[in-house]
Amino acid sequence: MVVKRGIAVSPGISIGTAVVLRRDELRIRRRYVAEAKVDEEVQRFDVAVARAAGEIERDIVGVQEDLAIVRQVLETHRDMVRDPGLRHDVVERIGGKKNSAEYATSLVLQGYSHRFESMENEYLADRAHDVADIERKILRHLLGKADNRLRTFEEPSVLVAHDLTPSQTAALDKRNMLGFAVDVGGRTSHTAILARAMQIPAVVALRDITHQIVGGETVILDGYSGEVVIDPDEETLEKYRRKSEYSDQFYTSLQEEVRWPAETIDGYEISLSANIEFPEEVNAALEWGATGIGLYRTEFLYEHGEPDEDLHLRTYRRAVKALKGRDLVIRTLDAGADKFHDEAVGFHEPNPFLGCRSIRLCFEKPALFRAQIRAALRVSSLGSVKLMIPMVATLEEVRQARAVIEDVRDELISDGVELAARVPVGIMVEVPSIALMADRVAREVDFFSIGTNDLIQYSLAVDRVNEKVAHLYQPAHPAILKLMKMVIQAGANAGIQVSLCGEMCSEPIYTVLLLGLGLRYFSVSPISIPTVKRVIRQVSMCEAFELAEECLACERAEEARALLEERVVGLLPDFT
Repeated sequence: MVVKRGIAVSPGISIGTAVVLRRDELRIRRRYVAEAKVDEEVQRFDVAVARAAGEIERDIVGVQEDLAIVRQVLETHRDMVRDPGLRHDVVERIGGKKNSAEYATSLVLQGYSHRFESMENEYLADRAHDVADIERKILRHLLGKADNRLRTFEEPSVLVAHDLTPSQTAALDKRNMLGFAVDVGGRTSHTAILARAMQIPAVVALRDITHQIVGGETVILDGYSGEVVIDPDEETLEKYRRKSEYSDQFYTSLQEEVRWPAETIDGYEISLSANIEFPEEVNAALEWGATGIGLYRTEFLYEHGEPDEDLHLRTYRRAVKALKGRDLVIRTLDAGADKFHDEAVGFHEPNPFLGCRSIRLCFEKPALFRAQIRAALRVSSLGSVKLMIPMVATLEEVRQARAVIEDVRDELISDGVELAARVPVGIMVEVPSIALMADRVAREVDFFSIGTNDLIQYSLAVDRVNEKVAHLYQPAHPAILKLMKMVIQAGANAGIQVSLCGEMCSEPIYTVLLLGLGLRYFSVSPISIPTVKRVIRQVSMCEAFELAEECLACERAEEARALLEERVVGLLPDFT
């Protein structure tokens, strides 16, 4: 028996026979062509692009009506394949360097992929997988290779692959597809997003799972813990059969509870909103019981360069209309200071984590910032829209951001544009300096949203994706708990709403603790809403307060974690 640990990106337990999807063997050798053959190579590239785009179009047509997010991802891939900028770069290499169409395509797209991989922002870094997907598509048509995508399974199976691309994921027949395990990927990759939308259990970032499995083995995939068990013994198999049965029953019962209020047993009502990446995720969030969208990430709009105001507007309008009056909290650009921004801002970043990122980048690129603000304010007339500024570190930044927003507002009003009478403006509390002066900052904003991912990372000086120090990333660390309580209390004193939108909020092990710290507004991944709600409905606020006090009194994160695990197992037996 071998146990592999990766990142759980879509919940559920799968037990089945392993089927291995081998990587495409698309070996591209350096090859040059004569001057007389340049036009012919360009034509070959154009034909391959047309065929690849046509293939994606056929996939789009085959997408089920209830999987709008799948269609959106495939449409993005189609647009990437047809991108004039890609054609320009490839044709330039063919004509200037006399590269073959295959070699030029591979060089250009691998350059794009490396550029994304080098980005510190997780969402943008994960776009490297999308680039790799379209590279394989175009190369396959250039080389005359058949489509080797695995679509159907003869028996209940767990798919194992180095990297399962979005198009491969979308093409899978779910009837015997129990789950998938892949070597690479992250929580924000399109493949992970699609797995959640299709409700297929999935674990990514397993590093070398394809080297451990040849196919035919019995495999257990745990989409909660991120574990994959190869050739389990009978005791482990029986344990996971029970867990799988409980999981199925649990989610069946949760479906019945979706419309129930998130209310503690002593009558405290809690707001559960959702974190999303795309407007197409709104409907899924509402189906899981979200009261609104507490974090709308907008980084995907910047994948192909700086989006104009109209693109922002069209995208926000779709989300606002789908929400039908519920809150939409739009977070302004939250991108790290990586190569993308070296080029955009015009200088090199020696330390990307502490450099010109997020709101600092927006101040450096005022036109970029104003375009996003204009669109958000324009769509405010259609629904309940709020603006949230990320990575604020000083009171001066709060004031500067608000000044820009007010200036844009005045400009739109003078142009006769219809706006909401008031658009609340809040900040993400994810830099320790802001958390420590939250009582002062609370007087100048309309709401706080605690971003625990970065707050923990900056407070504990830990890169959470660095395997050497990832164990030091501890949400239950007493210092983190004290910072969060301080922020929540400052918000309460000032009479403003305080929510939490980091990954910590989506993990049921922390739900009772957060209630006890005073949190009343949760913003979580849509799929986590029913589980978090189940925990809320089983506890009293008095119990939550007592547990939080115990955790705050702990000297070590491990002690607090043990207390939380014991409590959540009592609420969700055999589930965590």
